[in-house]
Amino acid sequence: MSSLRETIATWANQRIDEMISAPRMWGSLEAVEMQVLQLLEIRALALRPTQELENPRRVLDTYMAFLRERYPTRPPDPLFRLVDHLGEREFGDALGEFRAALARAILVENPFEHSELAIKLTFDVGRHPSTSAFTGYYEEFRRAARAAVRTPDKATGRAKKDIESATDFRLEDAIVSPPNGAGGEVLLRLGPGAGQKNWEADDRVRDALSTIMTLAEWASTDSTVSDLRVDDVEQRTRTAVQALRLLPSRGIKTVALGGRFVARPKPVEIRSEHEKRFLEVVGAEATAESFDERDEIRAIDLDRGLLVLGKGARTRCFVSRELLGEVAAVGIQARVVGHRYRPLGGRAFVLAETIEIEEGDDEE
Repeated sequence: MSSLRETIATWANQRIDEMISAPRMWGSLEAVEMQVLQLLEIRALALRPTQELENPRRVLDTYMAFLRERYPTRPPDPLFRLVDHLGEREFGDALGEFRAALARAILVENPFEHSELAIKLTFDVGRHPSTSAFTGYYEEFRRAARAAVRTPDKATGRAKKDIESATDFRLEDAIVSPPNGAGGEVLLRLGPGAGQKNWEADDRVRDALSTIMTLAEWASTDSTVSDLRVDDVEQRTRTAVQALRLLPSRGIKTVALGGRFVARPKPVEIRSEHEKRFLEVVGAEATAESFDERDEIRAIDLDRGLLVLGKGARTRCFVSRELLGEVAAVGIQARVVGHRYRPLGGRAFVLAETIEIEEGDDEE
């Protein structure tokens, strides 16, 4: 099965081939010329809608320039008049030459170059994209972006309204491509949210997302943590914790992030094998120790992917969205297993691996 874009482009190409091979079967040369131009415009619109909508005369202007170059001694006229003394063969050859030149010039639009922000999810081979997989991933992306901006001065609580607004991206387009010999894909094209712009909040969100992408780029190399271009240790650790939330899961094989907002027309990929590298960053300033405790859940922060254990000395536990989805309320007992990190000069935290909710109320 092909995407609508590919279907339109293929149909337009086939129809143009038929017209060029036997123009008189499709009407006068003037009618055929106009039909071919319109089909070329439809093909261009399907392949790169943003650019063609910005300049709807692009194909026609390019065609007129082509005719001037091909027939430099003739007055500016449509092709059917320029070849009226040469015949059908010259007419077909000229249209075929222009179609080939246009195909080389009009490439499939790069969504990361023409979107404020774009997320492309590629699924495992043969797997159809499920709605819950990509909507769930987007919600986790939005929350991770929000959490990466926030400073750790409070354990829980909502982000400020300006940060919430700056991370409430507008969905401009969603393109779902079913599997066709490869994994299915979902492309989410995002724009700025509605409401009044707050440039300071936008800059903070941009910096946070850029740091996450810098971390993902580093994770694809063999470089050491000391080579990572983030010299604020606390920010680097906080970003790595949030980057762990963006690892592919639920049938998603890879995630590509980019766009004008973060100055990345070439997207940055996040893959499941990056988990080890992200944990390397988290543990760079603190040695991991085993954690296995049973205590009361005192708070849940969905934005940060965080729950807080204990009544007295509270323990912050960062949890994956799958595990956090199993926690329905506060005030209940739970056993959390994972690893605790104690960064120098910072608050200790736990990266949870499993959570077991205790049934019933057995508090003493």
